[in-house]
Amino acid sequence: MTAASRGSGRRLVVEADGGSRGNPGVAGYGALVRDPANGRVLVELAEPLGKASNNVAEYSGLIAGLRAVLDLDPGATVRVKMDSKLVVEQMSGRWKIKHEDMRRLALEARDLCAEISDAGGSVDFEWIPREKNKDADALSNDAMDGKSVHRILTNVTGDGSDADRESSSLPAQGDSEVASTPTSSRPLRLLLVQAPLDDAAVPRIVTAVRRLVGPGTSVVGADDDLATRMAADLAAALEVEPHTAGDWSGQAPGEGADDRVRTAYHSLTASGGTVVAVTSRRGVLSVLADVLGTPVERFWAVATAPGSLTAVEVWENGSASVAFTNRTDHLA
Repeated sequence: MTAASRGSGRRLVVEADGGSRGNPGVAGYGALVRDPANGRVLVELAEPLGKASNNVAEYSGLIAGLRAVLDLDPGATVRVKMDSKLVVEQMSGRWKIKHEDMRRLALEARDLCAEISDAGGSVDFEWIPREKNKDADALSNDAMDGKSVHRILTNVTGDGSDADRESSSLPAQGDSEVASTPTSSRPLRLLLVQAPLDDAAVPRIVTAVRRLVGPGTSVVGADDDLATRMAADLAAALEVEPHTAGDWSGQAPGEGADDRVRTAYHSLTASGGTVVAVTSRRGVLSVLADVLGTPVERFWAVATAPGSLTAVEVWENGSASVAFTNRTDHLA
């Protein structure tokens, strides 16, 4: 038995909530990760979702909390506490999931639980009354007010004292983090789709993207025929209008990074939110080069395949991280 399969032995609690003013209406989620041994909060998260239902917001809060656990300690024993009876019962397998949006989000949450289990950890769910979920509820209300919160609270003194550091960045373990263009008051979550070689892979790409993003996602893309069709199909699946332009084509003259793509990327960091961008291999690498500071002579060193997915996150303080690159499992 490997160390990973045994788990870390650490215990963590996720408290999550979500709300919608109008249902569907202005929505947002809140989530936090707590150390149950001392009650100390380790991570606080909140994010507006645009127009969405209360249940979608609840599931989005759960997903955010589970992702934070994976960044903190994927081998932990996790107790999820929520005041949504629906989410708790559905995730526990006792209630059926009929709504398509919730089914997609539940599948994403189960995939995250599986990642924790594969690392030797475990996840179980507990319903709690609303009055015992006040911290997550407060964060979700911040999100519905338009505020984006991403705080990591950790001991940084190195001498055992309990000094907290507040940060707006939570990069995935092993990711690079560098300074980037100043951003808005909410982070940018950018999912780059490298345009496929033909239309055959489009349905599988759409399915994969829908599992990774939620309501309120924008779709942009290059203006060539295939990228335009790809962006249109993605936008239709997400019920938004696509925006295509030559800026994302990755065909500007010169070697290395395409300055037009970099400019388009920087414009997204100024507004924040979740965005899917359909672009070329050079377009994907142009964004990665900006985030990682890749020198020109190493520009083409990162492998990416047609139809692959790459994710970049840019936080409120301008720091950026690469969540993953060249994800192609959906094409198999």
